[in-house]
Amino acid sequence: MINNETKNFTIENGIYKGPVKDNLSRYKSIGELMWNSIRSHRDKIAYLDALTEETVTYAELQDKIVRCALWLQKHGIKSGDVISMCTGNHLNSIVPCLSATYINAIFNPWNENLDLQNMLYFLQMTTPKIIFCSEKSVNVVLSALKEQNCNSTVVVFGKHVGAISFSDILRNCNDTEVINFRYVELDDVKKTACIMHSSGTTGMPKGVELSNYSMLFLSQQNNINMANVPSLWYSSLYWLTGIMMNFDGIRQSTKAIIYPEFDEEMTCRLIEKYKVSAAFLSTSMMNRLLKSNQLKKYQLSSLKVIMGSGTSIRPKVQEELRHILPHVQILQCFGMTELGGGATLQLPNSKNGSNGVVSKNVQMKVVDPENGKVLGPNQSGEICIKLPGIMTGYYKNPEATKSTVDEKGWLHSGDIGYFDDDGELFIMDRIKDLIKYRAYQISPTEVVNVLTSHPAVLEAVVIGVPHAIDDEHPVAFVIKRPGAKVTEQELIDFVANNMMDHCKLRAGVIFLESFPYTGSGKISRKDLKAITRKLVTYDN
Repeated sequence: MINNETKNFTIENGIYKGPVKDNLSRYKSIGELMWNSIRSHRDKIAYLDALTEETVTYAELQDKIVRCALWLQKHGIKSGDVISMCTGNHLNSIVPCLSATYINAIFNPWNENLDLQNMLYFLQMTTPKIIFCSEKSVNVVLSALKEQNCNSTVVVFGKHVGAISFSDILRNCNDTEVINFRYVELDDVKKTACIMHSSGTTGMPKGVELSNYSMLFLSQQNNINMANVPSLWYSSLYWLTGIMMNFDGIRQSTKAIIYPEFDEEMTCRLIEKYKVSAAFLSTSMMNRLLKSNQLKKYQLSSLKVIMGSGTSIRPKVQEELRHILPHVQILQCFGMTELGGGATLQLPNSKNGSNGVVSKNVQMKVVDPENGKVLGPNQSGEICIKLPGIMTGYYKNPEATKSTVDEKGWLHSGDIGYFDDDGELFIMDRIKDLIKYRAYQISPTEVVNVLTSHPAVLEAVVIGVPHAIDDEHPVAFVIKRPGAKVTEQELIDFVANNMMDHCKLRAGVIFLESFPYTGSGKISRKDLKAITRKLVTYDN
């Protein structure tokens, strides 16, 4: 179910290099690739709404995209203009993105759950001329436009008195116009195709500018075989994984099963009912699936691969998933929005908990964050990556771009990790997440690994809280296994007995029923820090 079956990479002067393969030259824009792919699939089903059983064929999808593109052109949208989408996943959500690619406009997906403050921030950053939004987000969008005194046109998927209905814009042209339409050719493949946003797990998201070349690279990484089989994912268009799955799925003529939000039992039902072959889940979704015990209750023989991303999956979780689903490849990759795709991918025989080996057209190295020296195997440092699909830069933020991508084109990820003797990558922590205790740096991941080895602990997160004398003290957030009993002091003692003195949980343990998550399914450290401000005495 994955295309690179062997560890086909080389190592030169500490730099890990994937095989060089360039299959992008025949296309001059992402719009051209999508146009040709959709036209070639015709009557195959592109999307199926699992709530309503309604389907859209590729021919019907093409008709909608062209009608939306014609409407955009009639409203003066041209190459380089920004149009935004603020919606969850449904049968029409991908249409404006693809319409933008057909006329070389820039598409800019927003998180459907943005509050007014963040909506204003996004609006000021990208100043879109058109905003496509859901009924859920339309009121916040309209409020932000009014407060900003901005005259962007609003289109709603559904109905609202203050917005144009998406269904109405599809009736804005005649069949002759549709038949005669053709995608607009692009004169420079390095021109911007989209503005995505960084994850924002620790601060405000930044605009990530990706070129047409980046999107071509992303849509043809081809890590999962989805050709002519049903596929399932929950990532919205706000996340690069959502764009990747849609674009690569279209290229491979997949049948995408759409369901509005992740649910453990429903995921298993959908896989069983629609004979899903490939699924893309966040690490937290995998954890929740395993915790729920739903995997054993359903017939999942159609499933061939589960691809995961986000934070690194714990070795024990991957081992248990592989045991429960021995016929399924449980794989994870490592990538960033700023990279325009993935950098590493596990192979079927990769070690549990690794992030796999370097992918094709990718170069990686591990450096000492203090002096930039390239480190050898099993030495932890900052992960640096170079690949063709790397971002043009942070939108309207050259200072942030310069601090992330150096003059030689290496992107400094901010992740701490190492390559082992077999060339497999292991991500340990974010540099910003390292806890500073006096003269020590504490790895939250190492403390979590000890905590989750306790039989009563299902999941754990460790963060630092400020301390007047010691800089920071570690606090652990813990979810107990169902029916398990353990006290805060028992876990504090457990860590103290199994780790160095500076790693002790000096700020205690907080038990939770569930973790707060970002829209991409990552654990929200910002929300956890907000909890500590209420519950932990900082200067104890």
